[in-house]
Amino acid sequence: MGQVNSTSNIFDRLKTIERRINEVYKKVGLSSATITKGGLTLLADAFLRMADDAGIEVVYFGPDNLGRQVIRIKREGGSNVFFTGFTVSGDQFWRLTDRFNREVVSDDTATGGMARPYLPVQFFPSFTMAAGLHSYMNLAASSITAETQLWEGRIGLVSHPYFVISGVWGTASGTNTTIYRVRVTGTEVATWTSNSLENNTKGPFLMAAYLGLQNVKVTLTAEATGSGNVACQVLNFIQRQTP
Repeated sequence: MGQVNSTSNIFDRLKTIERRINEVYKKVGLSSATITKGGLTLLADAFLRMADDAGIEVVYFGPDNLGRQVIRIKREGGSNVFFTGFTVSGDQFWRLTDRFNREVVSDDTATGGMARPYLPVQFFPSFTMAAGLHSYMNLAASSITAETQLWEGRIGLVSHPYFVISGVWGTASGTNTTIYRVRVTGTEVATWTSNSLENNTKGPFLMAAYLGLQNVKVTLTAEATGSGNVACQVLNFIQRQTP
């Protein structure tokens, strides 16, 4: 005798069909969706990934191969636009790049502030150059027997934790020794001594205590002993990242 199609039997079959249809939908995946008045939360190291029509990744939010959370945003074809990563010491950084993958902007994970780009600060002389044949600014050692301000600048925003200063220092003529000092808001942050002619870069020197401050006064002073003339020509002052 054949099976009777009772009401309960039909319901059982409908539930079975519904369950199998849901299983098929799960295997097919989501092709389109809209979320309103809510959000999407990914848990337990889940990730969000988008690829272009060639299968090349262009967006990724999720764990790296060590389980650390990272972000990658790329151009069509796969070159970087923005990404986060980790230094050897484990500090996380972010970096914005140009179309040739050259670093444009990034943060300093070791000390704080910016890493790139390096930013210059303009300096102006506070003294009158001695007459002579030298191509760089200089003055008589006898005029700076006490610490004297020779250059001054303003940092619009202290955005980096370190700086370097390049210039011509030391003995222009005669025999002398000069102590140079860089002061930020009057506080000494760098010093060096020279008793011969130099054209080089000093630093990097730390100024992280001033990060975030605006319109900050920075000066270069000199104090000399001996005879002849002293060189003091600032060529550049650059804010830079932790060395």
